[in-house]
Amino acid sequence: MALKQITRVNIAEKVFEQLRDQILQGTWKEGEKLPSEQELTETLGVSRSSVRQAIRTLADYGMVETRNGTGTYVKRQISGNYMLNIVPIGDLQFEDIVEVLDFLCLIEDSVAAMAVQRCTQEELAELQAIHKRLIAAKDQNDLEALTNVDVEFHSKIAMITQNSLVVQTYALLLEFLQPVMHRTYVTLGAEEGIPYHERLIQAFCAHDAVSAKNVMGAHAQNRRDKFLALQERIEP
Repeated sequence: MALKQITRVNIAEKVFEQLRDQILQGTWKEGEKLPSEQELTETLGVSRSSVRQAIRTLADYGMVETRNGTGTYVKRQISGNYMLNIVPIGDLQFEDIVEVLDFLCLIEDSVAAMAVQRCTQEELAELQAIHKRLIAAKDQNDLEALTNVDVEFHSKIAMITQNSLVVQTYALLLEFLQPVMHRTYVTLGAEEGIPYHERLIQAFCAHDAVSAKNVMGAHAQNRRDKFLALQERIEP
């Protein structure tokens, strides 16, 4: 059996996921102050730098705001119950996944166009860096890392829009789609999806919102079509 390179666990990402889930579930409500960095460090058993990075990510997602001298507070969120009704947690059925993919087909192209119009040079550099890591994971045939970076790529595009509704919706939908994306890579190979990302990067570099919209629309439709094709293989 061939040995596979071990994927390093990103502690800050795990901290972010726990904090995000607490906010979405209503444990910490709008306007409520999060526990201090020291409290989170002790409770979670992680370094303070990991906690700080997780909080920065929450802020990027528009979920919290840090006020100088007072701490970090929860911002207005999409209703947790509302979102859970859109995407059932814990037991996604075939029909649920198709609905999510259909929804992304409706919005992803417009999200990409908005992101191109609002993208700064710094954000473009960050998006390009994520794409380079995507290529590296593909070259190593590390499908787990490839899936994670793929999700990060689309999440970054959502964050570039500076629209908290878009960011929070993507955060939830992409989490549920991650297993589907991984299965697609396992079945169809590491090259799947890469050409679309490369064309998206080109559109961002050219500040071409129309091209970005067309490429992302084709990408979303291709993702849906490939999922249906894979399902037919499993259940002929």
